[in-house]
Amino acid sequence: MTSSILDSVDISTLTDNEKILYEYLKSNLKNIIYLSLQDICDELYISNATIVRFCQKIGYKGFNEFKFQIRQDLYSKNQHTSLIPKRNSILKDFVLSLDEEFIMKCIEMIQSDQPIYIYGRNMASLPARYLFSMLRAMRYQCICIDWLDFLQSLSEKFPKNAVLFAFTNYGRKDTYEKIIKNCKQRNVHIVWISSEDIDEELQNATDLYLCTHEERLDDVNLRTHMNSFVFIQILIDTLKQKS
Repeated sequence: MTSSILDSVDISTLTDNEKILYEYLKSNLKNIIYLSLQDICDELYISNATIVRFCQKIGYKGFNEFKFQIRQDLYSKNQHTSLIPKRNSILKDFVLSLDEEFIMKCIEMIQSDQPIYIYGRNMASLPARYLFSMLRAMRYQCICIDWLDFLQSLSEKFPKNAVLFAFTNYGRKDTYEKIIKNCKQRNVHIVWISSEDIDEELQNATDLYLCTHEERLDDVNLRTHMNSFVFIQILIDTLKQKS
C-alpha cells in the first residue's frame, strides 16, 4: 500500500517543517494526488524548497515523482478510481513540471536551419509522427524514423550538427549506446523524450532530456504517451508565437 512510502521514513532525520509536512501527507495521502506543490505550500505555510527537500530525503527527485508513485500505488489498489480527476491531476503535474528554458532550447534547435530527424518506434512512434506532422505543416523540413535499425544505420551518416528528437519508453544503454556514439562523432544534438529516465551513461551536456513519466497500461511495454502529446502541443504553440 502507498502508506509504506511514508511508514519507512526516519522521522528523526526531519526538520520541524518537514515533520509538519510528513504528518500532513500521512493524513491526506489520497488527496495528495490532486494537489499541486503550491496548494500544499499555501496550506502549511512552508516553502517549495522544504517539500522538494523532503521528497529527496525519502528517495525521490522531487514532489512530482513522489506524487507519481503515490498515484500509481493507489490506482493499482483501486482500479475503479474515477479517471477524470486522475487524468486531470497527471496532466496538471506534468505541465507544471515543464521547464520553459527546455522548451526554448528545443525551439532554438528547430529554428537553427539544421536537418531535423524524429524517431519513435512502437507506441512511441505516435507522438513522434505527431511532431513530424506538425513541423511539416509549419514548413520545417524533417524526417520521421520508426525503425531502430534504420536509426542506427542513419546515425552513421547524419549531417554535422543535425537535430534528433528521440521518443522512447526506455533510454537503455544496450539499445542506444552505438547510436549515441555515432551522434557524438557527428555533433548531432539530441532531444530525448522518454517515459522513464535515460540511462546516465548515455547522457551528455549537449543533449536535452525530458522524462514524461508516462503511465503503463496492462502490458509493461505499452504507455499512454499522453504527456508526450501535451509537450508537443506546448512546443508547437510556443513555436508559432516565436515564428
